Amino acid sequence: EEPDEPLKVALLTPGPINDGGWSASAYEGLLMIEEEYGAEIAYSENVAMSDHDEVFRLYADAGFDIVFGHGAEFGDAATRVAPDFLDVTFCINSSNITQEPNVFSIQNDNAEQGFLMGAVAGVVTETGIVGGIGGMDIPSISNAIRGYEAGAKYVNPDVDVRTILTGSFDDAGKAKEVANAMLDAGADIIMVDVSQASMGGIEACKDRDAMIIGAIMDQAYLAPDNMITSGVANMPLAFKKFVDKYLEEGDVFEAGSYRMGVDDDVIYLAPYYKFEDKLTDEQKATIQKVYDDIRSGDLVVREYGDFKQ
Repeated sequence: EEPDEPLKVALLTPGPINDGGWSASAYEGLLMIEEEYGAEIAYSENVAMSDHDEVFRLYADAGFDIVFGHGAEFGDAATRVAPDFLDVTFCINSSNITQEPNVFSIQNDNAEQGFLMGAVAGVVTETGIVGGIGGMDIPSISNAIRGYEAGAKYVNPDVDVRTILTGSFDDAGKAKEVANAMLDAGADIIMVDVSQASMGGIEACKDRDAMIIGAIMDQAYLAPDNMITSGVANMPLAFKKFVDKYLEEGDVFEAGSYRMGVDDDVIYLAPYYKFEDKLTDEQKATIQKVYDDIRSGDLVVREYGDFKQ
C-alpha cells in the first residue's frame, strides 16, 4: 500500500554520482525510487569515512524513512547511529551487515557478476592471457575478481588470468599503469571494476586497441569500439526490490541481508553492440549457456572459488 505521506529516501555514496559505475548506479536507483513511489529523495556524494556518522545522523534527524549507505564501508557508522533512530531503516549496500531492529543490507551477487565477465574473457581471448583490475579489497570487489578468475577458467582451463586490486577507486593513473602492464604481458582483454578510476584502464585499452569488459553499469558508451560487454549489477532494481519489501512488510520487516543475482535479474551481461557480429555464434552460445546454467541453478558459482560473504 502507498504510505500516507511521501516516502523519504536518502543515499550516501563513496564517490561522485557521475562516475559511470558504482556511485552512478546507486544514484539511478534513487531516481527510480523517486519515480516509482513519488518519494522525496536526497543524496550526499563523495562522503569521506570520517563523515559517515554525521551524514547518517543528518538524514535521520530530517525524518528520512530509509537511508542507503552505498558500500560496506558505511556499515560501522550505520550500526553506531541506528540505535538512536529506531524509526529509520538503514540499508548498507554490497554487504551482509545487519543489526536488529533497523540495519539491513543488500548485495548484488558480485561472484556471479565476475563469473559471467570471466566467461566472456575466457571465450573471446585470442592470446590466452586476460587481465582483471579491481579497486579496494572489499567483498564486493574481491568477489568479482575471484568470480572473474573462476569464470574464465570454467570455459577455458588453459587461460592465463592476471588480476590485481589497486587499493583505490579514484586513482585512474594507477589503473592505467596496471592495464598497460597487463597489455605488455600479452593480455588482449582487460576487465575494469575500479569505479571512477576505471577510466584509466579504459583509456589504456583504447590507446592500444585492446578489448575491454566493463562492470556495474553498461559502459559501452565509454569505449564503443573496444567494449565487448559489461557485467551489469542492476542496483536500481535491487533498490526497488528492497523498497517493495519495506512497504509490503511494514512493522514486521525484520533486519536481514538480501543477496540478489542472476535469478533476480539484478546480474546480467549488457548487449554486445559492435561486437555482436565479431563474436561467433559458438562463442555467444557458450557464454549464454553459462548464464542460463547459473539462472537455473545447474551452475553454482560459489562452488568454484573462495568467496567472501
